[in-house]
Amino acid sequence: MGNTTGRFNLLTKPLRNALARLRSSLGARPDGAAPRRSSLGRALAHRMIVFVALLLVAGQVLVFLAIDRAVSANTLVSVRGEIAVGERIFRRLLDERSQQLTAAARLLTSDFGFRQAIASGDQATMASALGNHGSRIGAAKMVLIGPDGQVMASAGASIGAEDAFPALVQAAMKSGSASAIALSDGRPHQLVVVPVLAPAPIGWVVVGFRIDAALAAELGQLTALDVSFASWQQGQGWTLSASNLPADAREHLQGLLDQTTPANAAYRLAAGAPDERVAAATLLVSGKDQAVLAVLQRSMAEALERFANLRTILIGLAALSLAATVVGSGMIANSISRPVTALVQFAQRLESGDYERGPPPGGNDELGQLATAFENMRLAVSAREQQIKAMAYHDALTGLPNRALFNDRLQQAVGVAQRLDNPVSVMLIDLDRFKEVNDTLGHHVGDQLLIEVAVRLRGVLARATDTAARLGGDEFAVLLPTADEATAREMAQRLRRAFTQPVFIEGRTLDVGGSIGIASFPRHGRDPHVLMSHADAAMYFAKRKRLPYAVYETRHATAMDGSEQLAMATELHLAVSSEQLVLHYQPRISLRQGTGLHAEALVRWQHPKRGFLAPQAFMPFAERTDCIHEVTRWVVGEAIGQAARWHAAGLPVQLSINLSVRDLLGPHLVGDRRLALQSHGASARWFMLEITESAIMDDPARALEVAGQLRQMGFQLSIDDFGSGYSSLSVIKTLPVAEIKIDRSFVAQVTSDRDDLAIVRSVIDLAHHLGLEVVAEGVESSAALALLKDLCCDHAQGYHVAMPMPLDEVETWLRARQTGRQGRPASGERTA
Repeated sequence: MGNTTGRFNLLTKPLRNALARLRSSLGARPDGAAPRRSSLGRALAHRMIVFVALLLVAGQVLVFLAIDRAVSANTLVSVRGEIAVGERIFRRLLDERSQQLTAAARLLTSDFGFRQAIASGDQATMASALGNHGSRIGAAKMVLIGPDGQVMASAGASIGAEDAFPALVQAAMKSGSASAIALSDGRPHQLVVVPVLAPAPIGWVVVGFRIDAALAAELGQLTALDVSFASWQQGQGWTLSASNLPADAREHLQGLLDQTTPANAAYRLAAGAPDERVAAATLLVSGKDQAVLAVLQRSMAEALERFANLRTILIGLAALSLAATVVGSGMIANSISRPVTALVQFAQRLESGDYERGPPPGGNDELGQLATAFENMRLAVSAREQQIKAMAYHDALTGLPNRALFNDRLQQAVGVAQRLDNPVSVMLIDLDRFKEVNDTLGHHVGDQLLIEVAVRLRGVLARATDTAARLGGDEFAVLLPTADEATAREMAQRLRRAFTQPVFIEGRTLDVGGSIGIASFPRHGRDPHVLMSHADAAMYFAKRKRLPYAVYETRHATAMDGSEQLAMATELHLAVSSEQLVLHYQPRISLRQGTGLHAEALVRWQHPKRGFLAPQAFMPFAERTDCIHEVTRWVVGEAIGQAARWHAAGLPVQLSINLSVRDLLGPHLVGDRRLALQSHGASARWFMLEITESAIMDDPARALEVAGQLRQMGFQLSIDDFGSGYSSLSVIKTLPVAEIKIDRSFVAQVTSDRDDLAIVRSVIDLAHHLGLEVVAEGVESSAALALLKDLCCDHAQGYHVAMPMPLDEVETWLRARQTGRQGRPASGERTA
């Protein structure tokens, strides 16, 4: 870009000199600022801005007041409708409660021993039975009334002569049972009366349940209203017996009740001013000397809270429109001030390199002709600048975007993908035997071959958003926004078919071949540089293995630049202490029972410069140094702490944690795990420690010793990536492991590859004969999941089940799974 800038400065130097002379002749200030307007122009501009702003503010205030009144009126109608519905629910709840209490009382009256005690007049037995049953059902009063209407026995609160409840007993005699709300001891009670039959009535049991704050709170939750009960007695007035209102609202309601009588209380409360609370009242008991009133209320302030965002939006829009009006008024004022000022400002923009906007339109005078000349000059210089930019961002030979433009588009695509959670795929292509073509047939033939490759690349790309670029030499790149790994594989196949077609140049037939490396966001990296590096590693792997294409895997990371590996390993020490590491969790499911909560803890690195890094981007480097111990210590501590918090919150999650070769063979593994459990108050039975086959075979004796110690502590052990290494069955059968995990390379094609199917079936049968459970990794389709279930696989893990998720998302997933509502998650990171 340095050459481009120099050429552009050379082209525009005469123009800048002319503009400087013109600004001086037009009255520009020596410091480069625009000429000052006259006092008349400034006063006119100020008056216009103030007048338009005041007019807009007045209109906005009127609109805001009208909307606010409409919202308040509609809210009042809605609240009254809610209270009407709540009142019907309230009555139904009281009736249902009365039926439940009657059923509870009938349990006592049907007791043979109780009836026998009544028949024999055994006061102690009757009182004991009443007290015991009253305690079980939570009754405040238990009274036995004889056929003569006198109290025979009682339990609970103090019993007086008024507790005979003759009217209620008479009602029960007619209908077999009765219920009502009445005052007893000056407090409202819900009463039920049922007969004691032997087989004729030999007594009546009265059960009283106090109407208190707990009942008011329960009814309030069921009706979504504020519920209060008030009692009135002759000579004492109203008393607020029970309420779920806050203290200040309770005092206000008491004040309103003091101004009413039982005859007009319901009307006065309903007709009151709805500024604070809308109310409806029902007389539950109405007599000459006592009354019980139920009051249902809904806070207007709470109902109006739902419109708080609307007010904020209106105020914001008003502020924006006011600002826009002020700016627009200023622009209009500028447009009617001296035209020379605008022309000088245009000349300053041209001098600074701004060619987007033309000069203000002029008339037929000298200034108009000068403005036309400036416009012609602007168009000519802008066209030359666009030509220079095209040369700077496109390959001169093929016309494809070059490396600079490709990197810019990749940066934009990754940014959009991070915001919208879309995939992005990158493909790097290196032509085979291109050097031989250049050396044998000449560079002009090589150039024509590159041009033909560019034509075929353009022909294969299906979407306008896809980008094919030439990075240099015989290296090309393809950017596929919103394309996942599967789509990139399909594109690689199409490119391969396009390249297999021979190329005819100067009567010669040339074969075009290429090696393609694929990396996808976010699975293979969340940073553009990491994606390009991983695609480059996959491309070189494909070239070494003579494959048409390769998708990036962790084992390809060795092809990365050595200095980059060293820098990343060094920065990893700082990442542990500066909280750059974060845990994601990938759940797995049981295929045999369908119950249980299990997830695997996976570390991620939020690098301050490289962005979000998956473990395969840095764990190989950590495992080659002692830094792996720091990383594992942090991962285990975080995982154990999170598991303890989940168990305390009612989520019994079993968590899998990976151990590396260095961890297993290190001297502090067992002690560190014991300290982590003690510090978080966690149980080792909550965790499954995963050990790779390579970790076992590096030192089988040491692996067996450490595994035994971990098993004695209560940890369960698992062999990870089974089948990818060269472990000995004689060693594995001696290890105290509970499960093995089949490597994803066998599971990925299990539905289409007969060899993989045979391997998976054999591993499952072998594990079950050894008394081990089996976990299938890399399950990415419903067909694979169904097949594994038919093969009696115990557990499944993979993107079809759930992708690795951050803490808040996996907790939602686990809670949904716990309540039986779990479907496949719609989002998540496709990185293992």
